[in-house]
Amino acid sequence: MNQKLPDVQKSKTGFPKYFIEKVGVEGIKVNMNIKTKNYDKQQVLATISSFCSLNKNIKGINMSRIARTIHKVLAEENTDDGFSDLEQFVIELKRAHKAKNIYIKANFDYIIDNLTPITEIYSPEYVNITVENIYENDEYRTLLTVKTTEMSLCPCSKEMSLLKNNLTLEELEQVNKLPKKLKDKILLSGFGAHNQKSIIQITVEMAKNDFFWIEDLVDIIRDSASAPTFSVLKRPDEKWVTEVAYMGGFWQNGEFKKVGGGPRFVEDITRQIIDKLNCALDKKIVDYIVKVNNQESIHSGDISAVSIITAGRRLTSNSYI
Repeated sequence: MNQKLPDVQKSKTGFPKYFIEKVGVEGIKVNMNIKTKNYDKQQVLATISSFCSLNKNIKGINMSRIARTIHKVLAEENTDDGFSDLEQFVIELKRAHKAKNIYIKANFDYIIDNLTPITEIYSPEYVNITVENIYENDEYRTLLTVKTTEMSLCPCSKEMSLLKNNLTLEELEQVNKLPKKLKDKILLSGFGAHNQKSIIQITVEMAKNDFFWIEDLVDIIRDSASAPTFSVLKRPDEKWVTEVAYMGGFWQNGEFKKVGGGPRFVEDITRQIIDKLNCALDKKIVDYIVKVNNQESIHSGDISAVSIITAGRRLTSNSYI
């Protein structure tokens, strides 16, 4: 049967004429290959959303064409580099729809291979990734968002709990007479401090001719928290995490080893991250947004301390509020 079926979406009459900024599809599941920093590949199950603008004189877009193009580019012609595939999708959809603006977003969980700090057992870390590719104002843009959960420890809580701040002058004089190693341990110790899960999210806009690895952004996040978190911990590793968050280092065989981290407010973590991102600005990235959300542990309500900052260019913090 060769009867030509009507294509109502191409109609140009019988409807109010308004330009639509975004129309498209959400929730399409596609297997994608993402190139890892060691040039291996990791297959992820991505949830895809894609939209394009619609001319006021056209009734509707070809929704099935979006889905077909997603499967064609991301599933059938996958290049082992999901970032390039998304840009190719935008190019093909722009050609098909002749739209002024095209947008595609892929969200997926990505596994970072990791070892615990002391026992060195395998501790895979699952981080949430969003890749967005945008064609707007005759320009292609790629945004990468990395979201992880780390640990923060309250500096104010630690300071109040330090043993040295709870000694009398006479007791402190006695401590100062002790051998240096023992005195250092006593002066660093305390009665405890409250900590939080720190939900950290970075969005970077990629530079045209360079690339920011997911692993590098995760390293920036983990190095900026009070201490990184792990999916698996043995007791020596748990000791390391606890001491690093409290002191910025850990005791091993009677020696204190400084490794970074330590007590940090939500503002401190944010500043640590942007200090590192600024080194890549105008090289690997052209803009960034950082959001740090510390889930409070000493309040009865569901309270979070939140800090948001951008490089002040095209990305806006309003999208994170």
